[in-house]
Amino acid sequence: MNVKLIKCRPDRLKGLLLCESVIKPLEQHLYNTGLEQREEAALLAGYIVGKSMGVVTTVILPYTESHSGGCTLPNDITSRCFDTIRRTGQLVLAQVHSHPKRAFHSFTDDEWAFSDSPGLFSIVVPCFGRYGIQKIFTNGVGIYERLTNGDWYPLDSSEIQRRFFVIPNTQIIL
Repeated sequence: MNVKLIKCRPDRLKGLLLCESVIKPLEQHLYNTGLEQREEAALLAGYIVGKSMGVVTTVILPYTESHSGGCTLPNDITSRCFDTIRRTGQLVLAQVHSHPKRAFHSFTDDEWAFSDSPGLFSIVVPCFGRYGIQKIFTNGVGIYERLTNGDWYPLDSSEIQRRFFVIPNTQIIL
């Protein structure tokens, strides 16, 4: 089977396929920093297949600076993230970060977005990630999509269910 990988993120993705093997370290990372009452961030990278479906293959857990309004990535870390992603031939498909209570896109989230390119998803995990994101539809996770005009569009739960899929891992030992 020939699958054509797209080299640039389209302005609108049909959705994301996320493997459990990517979700688990992300959940653990958010949970651990949440125990310290700190917001945390991560990046999801991967490939575009079929013209507009994102397949997440990599989680990047960068060093962040915490402050009272959340967390930010220092410029040198942001550059290293971009370099790493470019070197692997992947694209940033989503930014993820935790909030202390409910999930919403704050002014800080808008201003400190990892990328201002359309088609990026921003996933906000409530309660410092205490409840995980494995069941992405039921734990109050907020997902926002960057539009071509620069705004962040909030996806409702039915749209999240149509566009985001967690693929289970399977290990078979014979």
